[in-house]
Amino acid sequence: MSVLSPSRCIALALAAALNTACAQGPSSEKAEKEAAMTENPAESRTLDGYTYTTKPVVAEFGPHRFAFPANYYDDQIGPAIGGGVGLTLMWPGLQAAPPGTRPTRSMADHYRAIGVLIDYVDAVPITGLLERIASTEAITPEGSVTRRDPTRRLDLRIPKPPQFGITPYAVDEKKMATYSQEYLKEFGELPIRNPQSEKDWYVERSSDGKVKTLIRCSQPENGLDGLVVEGELLVPDGARIIADCTHDIVDLNDSISMTIRYPRVLLKDWKAIEDAVRTMMARYRIR
Repeated sequence: MSVLSPSRCIALALAAALNTACAQGPSSEKAEKEAAMTENPAESRTLDGYTYTTKPVVAEFGPHRFAFPANYYDDQIGPAIGGGVGLTLMWPGLQAAPPGTRPTRSMADHYRAIGVLIDYVDAVPITGLLERIASTEAITPEGSVTRRDPTRRLDLRIPKPPQFGITPYAVDEKKMATYSQEYLKEFGELPIRNPQSEKDWYVERSSDGKVKTLIRCSQPENGLDGLVVEGELLVPDGARIIADCTHDIVDLNDSISMTIRYPRVLLKDWKAIEDAVRTMMARYRIR
């Protein structure tokens, strides 16, 4: 885990401030002031000569603007120079960490940090994005055998009984056997497969059957997720690797995708985590 140097912190802060000042217009001034009022402006911490605060810092996604409090950003300063917005929520409260705690975050706090990567989608239609992520069509040649890999396609997986209110989709072993024979015929060898490295997939669908939530989690090691919940802490359970989850959702109206990452032991809280991210996006949207 890297710690920002004082000069790096100051450079990032200046860049974020300049970006905010240049982008700010009279029409959004009132909204930004209202956004600022949602956090305690007096809350701050000075570390290595830089004062971390909860003051709002503007992030832009296409035509949309958000004024997230500075402590929500990964570095607790603002968007990365050159673009890219990563935010962090802390389990179990699913709020930002107090300002100035990122550079000195303990391993215990690192375990419970939930990362949120936000992107504006304009190169492809936002509609159907999650279906495309859960498919091989965009990453394999048309008509190729590899396009029919059942481990990488949601439409070739089998739905199972819901867990934690979301539907697991397992690999169809019959389809996998057929695929393996097709692969052998094409390439002269069976596909390399390690079930332990295959992701567990979970899907929530909207009322019209579209993918609304897509979660892919790495496998536990001998039944161990790597962490266990003890009160409000996540504690190592002895496994060599911490299993994690990648949780994808979209905002169709704003053409924004959100990728959330957290330890697999928190999969039980997927809905609360997703709701917290959507609430955060709505709360700090100013245009």
